[in-house]
Amino acid sequence: MKVIKNGIVFKDGRWLKDVDVLVDGNIIKDLLDGADNVDAEVIDANGGFVCPGFINLHIHGAMGYDVMDGTEDAIKEIAKFSAEHGTTSFLPTTTTGSIGRTRKSLEMIKNVMKGKYEGAQILGVHLEGPFINREYKGAQMEEHIQRPSIDNYLNLTHGFEDIVKHITVAPEVEGAEELIKYLKDKGITVSMGHTGADYDTCMKAFEWGVSHVTHCYNGMVSLHHRNPGVIGAAFDREGITVELITDLIHIHPAMLRLAIKAKGAGGTAIVTDSMAATGLGDGQYLLGEKQVWVKDGIARIEEGNLAGSTLTHDGALRNIVDIGMSLEDGITMLSTTPAKVIGVDDHKGNIEKGYDADIVILDRDLKVDKVLVQGDLI
Repeated sequence: MKVIKNGIVFKDGRWLKDVDVLVDGNIIKDLLDGADNVDAEVIDANGGFVCPGFINLHIHGAMGYDVMDGTEDAIKEIAKFSAEHGTTSFLPTTTTGSIGRTRKSLEMIKNVMKGKYEGAQILGVHLEGPFINREYKGAQMEEHIQRPSIDNYLNLTHGFEDIVKHITVAPEVEGAEELIKYLKDKGITVSMGHTGADYDTCMKAFEWGVSHVTHCYNGMVSLHHRNPGVIGAAFDREGITVELITDLIHIHPAMLRLAIKAKGAGGTAIVTDSMAATGLGDGQYLLGEKQVWVKDGIARIEEGNLAGSTLTHDGALRNIVDIGMSLEDGITMLSTTPAKVIGVDDHKGNIEKGYDADIVILDRDLKVDKVLVQGDLI
């Protein structure tokens, strides 16, 4: 067993002092009075913040690797790098690519999930496309965009349906309604993104089963007082969660604050949408099968569109605090809310007895000090 001592513990949105966290195997066994003595390996938090592990719903790559590389090395290196920055579980995210390349990536992810690997735990896959709107494709490859249909979905995922946890769909495209209802019935989180949907279509899509918004503000109609679009619909509808890329490049700080105030920390998930250049320097990289140029840490395709980010989860948290949001809200948006979005909040996203021992210890500068993934000290 392990016991985390000398930290301030984040639980249910508030801080607990003089509390130790007892870990038995991969489970949080108990929260103890700091004066209790137990026979366990001591992990010293050194006065830092003991937080539930961060959960990344949207990540394409890091350290020169991309999920669409279709190699075990790529998936394992992304997992390892993620954990170094406080992410204890994640959804490797595909881009809109060829069927063959996408299926190869799904196969490799499934293979890695079956075996042993270092770093953040893979909870499943986020398919970002191919069922999106061509006019809002962003850095996605237009030639591989498909019409939403159950047949097209099964053709893409056959043999790997069990690892699909989350999917981005444009609800206004013909065929989307049937597919969204099918995915919802399968327990897959359906998100709207890369979409030109208007307010009324969004409201219908929420009834069909859409419950989340992929990189809110980006890849969709802008918020307008006579055309609220996806953003206005999501802000207006209770129970719909949104995700934000908090690199301070994709979204102005004022609009980040607006979204968080509209949805609350419990309705907002912070993601990185990071690509292969993350952890490295400027240069030329791939996002899926698309050439991307990174300059001053900003990733763009040749046409000038943003192409993911070079953000890490711990950096995202520091940015949130820097723009005036509370640390408590930041941690909630990095852990508790993402767990809720994909339905794992009964065992992840909180420091609670019986929950997975996914824990991040931050120092007073909000830098990652120590990380436990499933009870293993990384």
